Amino acid sequence: MKNVEALAHAYIFNPPANWKRILAQNPRVAPRYWPRLARMQLTGWLVEPLRQREAREYHDVVARTPVHPQPIFIMGLWRSGTTYLHHLMGMDPNLGYATTLQCLIPGTVLKYGPVMQRFFSKFLPKTRPFDNVSVELDTPQEEELAVANLFPYSQYHSWMFPQRSRLIYEKYMRLNGLTSEEYREWRSAYLWVLRQTSYLQGGKPLVLKSPTNLTRVRALLELFPEARFIEIVRNPLRTWLSYQHLQNFLLRMHHLQDYQRAHTREDELYIFTESIRQWYADKALIPVGHLVSVRYEDLVAHPLREMQRIYEALGLSSHEVLPRWKQYLAGVADYKTNRLQASEEEIKLARQHFAFLYEAGGYTPDW
Repeated sequence: MKNVEALAHAYIFNPPANWKRILAQNPRVAPRYWPRLARMQLTGWLVEPLRQREAREYHDVVARTPVHPQPIFIMGLWRSGTTYLHHLMGMDPNLGYATTLQCLIPGTVLKYGPVMQRFFSKFLPKTRPFDNVSVELDTPQEEELAVANLFPYSQYHSWMFPQRSRLIYEKYMRLNGLTSEEYREWRSAYLWVLRQTSYLQGGKPLVLKSPTNLTRVRALLELFPEARFIEIVRNPLRTWLSYQHLQNFLLRMHHLQDYQRAHTREDELYIFTESIRQWYADKALIPVGHLVSVRYEDLVAHPLREMQRIYEALGLSSHEVLPRWKQYLAGVADYKTNRLQASEEEIKLARQHFAFLYEAGGYTPDW
């Protein structure tokens, strides 16, 4: 665990300038967390000369790179099956995506990607510790992680400052309370990551997946009026239990301030429910024919059928990717997801807060 924390945390190559801004807009880090902070910052300082050299050579190239006007956004809560769907769509040679390597080292991936890939291969675990999904540097990843590793405008910085998770959520996920200048800078930051991704992926239409986009439909449509969307839902209680399991892991690994799990859990419940409420309200803004929905359980039970249905709804051809899906699915037939048990407290919470999720997703309450 210490090896993973020291060399494979989410901010391993976060540049010093971004660290400075993140730390300036959050509470002072207490002395007892200075060793952890130093470990988190160390590699960023070591590669800073490389990052600056890449910026000099590639800044204008990335700035001129267009983003395909019809990206595909996968929309779903954390642990609702977005990663599985993203992985399947990433097998399509006609689509592009942000890779895990890019999202971990967005400041040095263009010039030094192969070197960094060899470095990471020595330290990254073979599977994600929280769900046993395989870890590979060239597979699809959340573009929000790249934003977090370049700019101070990310919901994921709340892993370091859990006492401020709700404030960070409102500002950098819901985009509420931003000044016009801050909004322009967030918009530019997000577009920069997509331009870099487009450059790396040869200008293909991008498949983008981050639950942080659930509350940004208006902003995404402003950027990409022709964007297409895939909504994925999962049994609400199962999603919540898995989300809590994930949060426990992320907070333990990244926190730079004290926190009480009971308090952060309240914030997470707010984020979990308010994000999906806003999505349900805002998805009506998506033009007819640009949104298709799938249930995680159906995708797992009948992946080829559901993927072909999604492709047909979005006007995509599955001819080239179909053999790849078949080969991949044959290789993961024995994979088992974590089966987390719900306590009486969790069942009570589901009754109180998740009824609208069961109704919207067509699920029968399982309490």
